[in-house]
Amino acid sequence: MADSTALDTALGHALLARQLITRLQLDYAKRKHDVIGGSLAGLLVRQGLIDDRAMSQVLAEVRGLPWQGDSGALNADVLALFRREACSAMSMLPLAVADGVVTLWIGETDPEQLVDWVQRRLGLRGRCLQGPFGAVGQAIEQAYAGRRDDVRALFERERRRIEQDEDGSLGTEALMQSLIGLAALERATDIHIAPDADALLLSFRVDGILLPVVAMSRRAARLVAAIKVAAGMDISDNLRPQDGRFTHTHAGGTIDVRVSTIVTPFGESVALRLLHKGHFIGGLEDLGFYPEHVPRLNALFQQPYGIVLLTGPTGSGKTTTLYAGLRPLGLTGRSILSVEDPVEYDLPGACQTQVNRKAGYSFDTAIRHFLRHDPDIMLVGEIRDSETAEAAIRASETGHLVLSTLHVNNVLSVPRRLASLGVPLQSVADTLTGIVTQRLVRKLCDCCRQPDPVADADLPAALRGRLDGARLYRPVGCAECDDTGYRGRLPVYEMLLLDLRVADWIAAGAHRGSAASVLNKDNHVRMLDVFIRRLLDGTTSLAEFGRAFGVFDDLMPGAAAPQ
Repeated sequence: MADSTALDTALGHALLARQLITRLQLDYAKRKHDVIGGSLAGLLVRQGLIDDRAMSQVLAEVRGLPWQGDSGALNADVLALFRREACSAMSMLPLAVADGVVTLWIGETDPEQLVDWVQRRLGLRGRCLQGPFGAVGQAIEQAYAGRRDDVRALFERERRRIEQDEDGSLGTEALMQSLIGLAALERATDIHIAPDADALLLSFRVDGILLPVVAMSRRAARLVAAIKVAAGMDISDNLRPQDGRFTHTHAGGTIDVRVSTIVTPFGESVALRLLHKGHFIGGLEDLGFYPEHVPRLNALFQQPYGIVLLTGPTGSGKTTTLYAGLRPLGLTGRSILSVEDPVEYDLPGACQTQVNRKAGYSFDTAIRHFLRHDPDIMLVGEIRDSETAEAAIRASETGHLVLSTLHVNNVLSVPRRLASLGVPLQSVADTLTGIVTQRLVRKLCDCCRQPDPVADADLPAALRGRLDGARLYRPVGCAECDDTGYRGRLPVYEMLLLDLRVADWIAAGAHRGSAASVLNKDNHVRMLDVFIRRLLDGTTSLAEFGRAFGVFDDLMPGAAAPQ
């Protein structure tokens, strides 16, 4: 116990010295650690107070261990020394054996206890290398049971088993579990199961693109019933759309699955949204916002009152951006309350609630109750009706900072959208402090991208003259990106900061035709400029232009001078 306390003290001093956490955050973590136990380092990571890679580097220094960022090539004979369950429980992965010494890549575990255990079990001396907690866990899963071929084979085996079951006597629980496991491995955010006259079509949405996976026999339609049972839906009712949710646990973590069904002439079509719990949300720079724009964004989240809105299409990362902006404020002496549908991320120091319409707990109801709890900041998942819009305006007028999302396609449409929900434009001008509109473009795979010689005549009209002689890149496809040419996504965004000129423009009617006269480089960041910068960085391709933006009028290329 004394050794553990000394380690925690040294770790705390090291983290504070590097300004990776604040004193308030450390004190909060220590108080929680006193109650739940475990390791302080692991608690800080799970609470989202520090990235596990940064934590592991500091921990390696405090423990006096070498640090290693990845496992490197693995040896099957060395892996056979331990069962997967033991590696997961001890948070370690064996890398090599030589001269009676086994090299162990470790995560959160206590290295001294691990070395003693290995000595007793195998008679080998242990040498530990500190690694990032999440990377070690993922490597264990991939090394023992998470190889892509193994997961695909499991799903295919279960699929064939159900398709060959003529009398329908076999259960489909294993097929559902293997399907979600495969989707998680493929980085899918959504699973779509759509029936037609002859088959059941399965697709995954990866990096925003719906990719076909397989066409299953109609006998596999029983899979829909298993999903509905897990989601608490009425399996006897296949004539009306339904919504539900359930939790899926696998070796890689926990996934909240939101399920929605609609009725088609060929049966029920099912969409599953996968929300991975416990993922660390870094700062705004970690999400891909450019460094010179981050101070402007942070300033919005640090306002004492007013409304900040994140806008854009569904799945464009609005909620993630809100959490990234709020994360540094979670333990700074401010009271933060949130109402979401559902709660997607944990925010240390905040009180988070979830919409429950059956119980009459909606966004607008939550705002009214929040006002009695003396909050400094309120996070409202979405403004979708006049009641919520009016409640948010009232809350901001009484000295609270309200953060929310709104479904519009550009920053200049926000005032008129709020007006359509019954909010007077003068109230919008008085309370709105900033708007961020964002969309996501696919990131070119670093392993296979290639230069793309493009003539100026081949460019979309909005880009001509801006990319003369520029070195652009195109997708190719390799094993690392599943032959798509892309891996991951980045935001392209537009920012509007409210100053007196913009506020007067809103109060006067917010007509788009007169917007150019009030926009400048100090209050407006154009989405077009951000996209062009992504092209010049070589992080995305011209092919993403039309897919992400379609008709370019919404981006208003003439609204402001290049910035």
